[in-house]
Amino acid sequence: MNNIYIEEKLQKLEKEHLIREERIFESPQLAKSMIDSREYLLFSSSNYLSLGENKEILEKVKEKMDGISLGSGGSRLTTGSHKVHKDLERNLAEFIGYENSLVYSSGFMANLGFLTAVCDDETIVFSDEKNHASIIDGIKLSKSKVEVYKHLDFKDLEEKLKKYPNRNKILVSDGVFSMDGDILPLDEFCRLGEKYKALTYVDDAHGFGILGENGRGITEIYKTYPDVMLVTFSKALGASGAALMTSNLMRKYLYNTSREFIFSTSISPVDTLITLESLNYIKSNKKNINKLKDNVSYLKKKLEENNFDIGGNSHIIPIKVGNEKRAQEIFKKLIDSGIFLSIIRFPAVPKNQAVLRVTPMSNHTKEDLDFLMEKLNEFVK
Repeated sequence: MNNIYIEEKLQKLEKEHLIREERIFESPQLAKSMIDSREYLLFSSSNYLSLGENKEILEKVKEKMDGISLGSGGSRLTTGSHKVHKDLERNLAEFIGYENSLVYSSGFMANLGFLTAVCDDETIVFSDEKNHASIIDGIKLSKSKVEVYKHLDFKDLEEKLKKYPNRNKILVSDGVFSMDGDILPLDEFCRLGEKYKALTYVDDAHGFGILGENGRGITEIYKTYPDVMLVTFSKALGASGAALMTSNLMRKYLYNTSREFIFSTSISPVDTLITLESLNYIKSNKKNINKLKDNVSYLKKKLEENNFDIGGNSHIIPIKVGNEKRAQEIFKKLIDSGIFLSIIRFPAVPKNQAVLRVTPMSNHTKEDLDFLMEKLNEFVK
């Protein structure tokens, strides 16, 4: 096989400081984690509530494992629908406040599955310029016309909506933007959807389980519900998979038309049980949510006091550092000092706008956060 073409592409990535290295976890994702045979303070995980290794949840799962299949056996339309799937869908809908829900294998597949099923070449999709890659790819695959509006700029969005008075329209946005940490003003977003008779769709992957007093997500903050909303299990719940929160009518339609749902083996009953027990845990226990919020507030205050250029208004904290080469140099120094966090570079953000993405977890201590601040002051400033 001739690999010259691929070698040239890799050389280009290396020249632009865009090569990623695989890091191997050898322990659960705790505040202190073993990565590549070394202990690090971990500040890059989406295991926000530290539920991925919660012993109480693990014991509940063990108690209920009898009679649970290890694999699903097929897609949901053939042999892959198990009672635990229905239990999870019903509990999710009741907890968040929707008629129904539909479980997918991942958030990426759920976004693609919705957009390709509902949109077509007669649809205009209005998409925030900083939406997740899965939304962007879903729109491309749907073959619909897209109007990209400026980030959280609803004047720009409304001007674009006015251009299509008699067309099928869908407004699509992240709930919490994963790179910037911004939270969507959901009330205004849904108001525009209602005013211009557009269906509203929100990806609340990073908000579900965290936002609101009870962790119901962005809808709990604004007391407003988009027509369809995505939640994932791989972040706050510490599990895997995702679900679309829907009406009964929309669920029936997606069940019969969403190719990413129809042609995928369903999420395993074991994984589904883990998610269900994680959901039950946050329903009855707020200590992890409250501890995370305390940690985020403490760290943001320290960063602001030390004049760091940070963004966002959520638990995702981006620290702006500029070009990719500088970001990579800072990352290496942090790694050498025992701190593991993410550097976000092109194509996740525009070129020369690299950020250090800090995501505290509920099991971090104040000493952990102080040590991070010490090293950020040393290497970034």
